Amino acid sequence: MKAYPECIPCLIRQGLNAAQKLKLSKEELFEVVKFGTRYLANFETYDKSPAYYAYHIQQWVKKLTGSEDPFKEIKKISNLKAAEILEHLKVEEILNSSEDRLKVALKISAIGNILDFAILSEEEAFNKIKELLKKEFAVDHYERFRNDLKNSKRILILGDNAGEIVFDKVLVKELLNLGKEVVYVVKGEPILNDATYEDAVEVSMTSLCKVITNGNDRVGTFLNYASEEFLKEWERADLVISKGQANFESLSGIKDKKVYFLLTAKCRPVVNETGAKTVGDLVFKAN
Repeated sequence: MKAYPECIPCLIRQGLNAAQKLKLSKEELFEVVKFGTRYLANFETYDKSPAYYAYHIQQWVKKLTGSEDPFKEIKKISNLKAAEILEHLKVEEILNSSEDRLKVALKISAIGNILDFAILSEEEAFNKIKELLKKEFAVDHYERFRNDLKNSKRILILGDNAGEIVFDKVLVKELLNLGKEVVYVVKGEPILNDATYEDAVEVSMTSLCKVITNGNDRVGTFLNYASEEFLKEWERADLVISKGQANFESLSGIKDKKVYFLLTAKCRPVVNETGAKTVGDLVFKAN
């Protein structure tokens, strides 16, 4: 996916949001905004994904602030809140009462992508999840996925955010119950609120399945920057489930691998690119 014009102010705002987590002075926040503006103004064309540009702005935030992980505390809070919410939600009862446990698990995983635990209270998040569970996927390639899954043994899941990783455990368990081997991927180093190996240990994903890092801190997933370990697992996987918007932005052009994108569409460009109807839609889309 290539950047849209409205991605430009969004990228600057994303950098500012990261810097604000550290309670910087107004002058320092202006430095972040000025860097983002100068950096993005240097391009004659915007033929790369929004995730590509976001990475470079976030690197400047790290350099300016001296913090390798501006979202560290928010990630911990997100993991705790997500675990508490799922416990109160009684997920197993929801799965048992459904006609198709796997599809509900996919939906729960997608819903985890839309919740901002830094903003929502537990009650608000709980109510939002209940509401979203009633929605269907606006882009729904589930039947195709089920057919592909029949002939697949090894599934690679590309994780996205902290907090969200807890919701992904529901999906991992269902795939394991179907006799599939699951490898879950997190970031090699902190970037934004993306899940790292520390988060995977914290939420016990490491006790469920094999967890690896992609070997870098890029926003999204870029195969040319990935570790050898990641690339081996990518090659071995029969199916890839790619979580979140940044992974969709960076991988939507992949043609030589069966990839299913599982996300909520958070902006108009991604709505357009996925074929969803409106912002907030749940998407399960084959490449």
